[in-house]
Amino acid sequence: MTGPAWFSVIALVQSKGGVGKSSLSRSLAGHWFAIGHKPALIDADPEGRLIKRYNPEGPLGGVPVLAEPEERVADVIDELRGRHWPVIVDTAGFRNRTTISALVAADLALIPLKPAADDVDGAVDTYNLVQEINATPERRGRPLQAAMIVTMTLRGTVIARHVRTQLESAGYPLLRAEMPHRVAYPETGIDGLSPSTVDPDGAAAHDIAAIVHELMNLEMHESMKSEIHEQRRASA
Repeated sequence: MTGPAWFSVIALVQSKGGVGKSSLSRSLAGHWFAIGHKPALIDADPEGRLIKRYNPEGPLGGVPVLAEPEERVADVIDELRGRHWPVIVDTAGFRNRTTISALVAADLALIPLKPAADDVDGAVDTYNLVQEINATPERRGRPLQAAMIVTMTLRGTVIARHVRTQLESAGYPLLRAEMPHRVAYPETGIDGLSPSTVDPDGAAAHDIAAIVHELMNLEMHESMKSEIHEQRRASA
């Protein structure tokens, strides 16, 4: 937990649903739990995919899952961040006030997208929302970091390469690690578990480990550095 960026609260956000937010949230928590940390999950998605599968007596019972209404999300994040690391917030697949409250309180916005045109549009819209939030007084001097991650990829497909090239050439912060399409995610999710819990030596668990490694060493993106510079110049 000593890399260039240290994120105690991670919000998974996308203005489009069906991109694997809940699976990724649970998988990240499962990985951190498996290596000895104390993660917590907040289910801020009205569909409640995390809380519905949560088994407090199961292998991931040590990772608390809280389903919180809009007016409580920011307060619950503050309560948890003193006792858990990291706090991971799964938000709705559309923009609402709960998502905005979670972003204002977060350190990192992780934006999943499948390799598809609509998902790219949704990811860009979400990234623009992060920039709007960074322009508010609440985030002045401490901009919310953002990173996109491609999910549900099939190895070697043209569309996956095209989407990556498109986003990188446009200057968006995109993780090198991906969350490929694997049956391990829905299979373990049925019981509210994660690949790192069920099969720590499996391919899906290695995928998640690579994502975590990159997150732990994530440098501040150039757009965020420019934003801090502009804020400092404006206040000088």
